[in-house]
Amino acid sequence: MDEEHAEKMEKELTQEKKPLISVIVPVYRVEAYLKKCVHSILAQDMEDYELILVDDGSPDGCGAICQQYAEADSRVRYIRKENGGLSDARNAGIGAARGEYLSFIDADDYVEPAYLSYLLFLLQSAPGCKVSQANHFVERNGKSRPEYPEETRAFSTREAFEAALYHDRVDVSGWGKLCHRSVFDTLRYPKGRLYEDTWIFGDVLLSTPVYVYGGQPQYHYVQREGSLVNRGFSDQTTQFIEAVERLADTALRAYPDLKPACERRLTHARLSVLRYMEHCPSAYRGLRDELRTAVLNSGPAVCADPRAPKRDKLAIRLLGLGYFAFYQSWALYNKIR
Repeated sequence: MDEEHAEKMEKELTQEKKPLISVIVPVYRVEAYLKKCVHSILAQDMEDYELILVDDGSPDGCGAICQQYAEADSRVRYIRKENGGLSDARNAGIGAARGEYLSFIDADDYVEPAYLSYLLFLLQSAPGCKVSQANHFVERNGKSRPEYPEETRAFSTREAFEAALYHDRVDVSGWGKLCHRSVFDTLRYPKGRLYEDTWIFGDVLLSTPVYVYGGQPQYHYVQREGSLVNRGFSDQTTQFIEAVERLADTALRAYPDLKPACERRLTHARLSVLRYMEHCPSAYRGLRDELRTAVLNSGPAVCADPRAPKRDKLAIRLLGLGYFAFYQSWALYNKIR
């Protein structure tokens, strides 16, 4: 075999080893959910992908499950690392990924068989697009519903920022999307910080001139007891406001005319933190009062904004009546939603 032929074969083998898409799944304390998640990924209606299971030092049986899948299916790669949190696990997956595109899936969620092919179709439907998003189902208390309208749309970068700031289809979550790997050439999730998706989402939007949203739900987002969104108030809860502040600052630097939208999103973030502070320790009551004051100061502008959701406007008015009215109404809303 001559040298030229050997080089050609080596190149072909190398190309064969590189999948089109890398699916990254951080794994930590999800033994009861992991198999359903992995099965849904391995049942995709396309073959050209790899599944990277990043075991973030999980102390349960997750590691053994990951190892079994890696040994049984050549598409599955298993990485075990010391516990560093969700951001660190995702970053490890990004570093190991070989695909041209990246998709993140949480290990307690699952996806439809057309998840990857649909996201790829959306991304390739708009020239220059580097990020696509599929609608998702929200599963809570045994009920499942689509989160957003089942209507496909391509957004410019500015339109995508505006939609995200108003919770209109463009979702800040890291999961449920397909990104060209160049989006993460220099970008990484912030290690040790909660609400890491929101923290970097402005940078993600700035990386693409077109953002395509697809109305067909392809991702099942499972809200379970003990998950981050259901843990209540803690020292770390206020990181949500910090993450939204960063998103708003990024939007304003690029598009100063989005100030009303940023004010609305910041007000929503303060309301979201306040709803967990009904029985907060006395040390946090000063912070609670500060957040209430900030909401009421921005309240008139948000209530006059035609794009601000009615839910936000009602919450502002209830908070103006006092904490009792606000928390009683929130408890009722939480039961019926």
